[in-house]
Amino acid sequence: MGVIWSLAACSGPLIPFRGGRIDAFAPGPSGVPEPQQDLATHTEKFRLQGFTPTEMISLVACGHTLGGVRSVDFPEIVPLNKENPKRTEFGFFHETGAGFDHSM
Repeated sequence: MGVIWSLAACSGPLIPFRGGRIDAFAPGPSGVPEPQQDLATHTEKFRLQGFTPTEMISLVACGHTLGGVRSVDFPEIVPLNKENPKRTEFGFFHETGAGFDHSM
């Protein structure tokens, strides 16, 4: 959208653009692929959501670069807080934490 506005501000060519999203009329499948599932299951779950294998890999790679897990979901990866068990702890997948590591 930034490119479209920039071009318009500079009297550039008009680019057709329709903002917004397509609303769903029914819920999708619940849950996300689990770590213990095989590649075929992951690929199928992403396919049912309209993603190609290339898009799946891009999303998973980005998610593992910028994302992490919560202790309530994966206590074997991120230990629960012993002083305050109700507090959700968060562990990043990559050691650089919340920042994007563009040096790789």
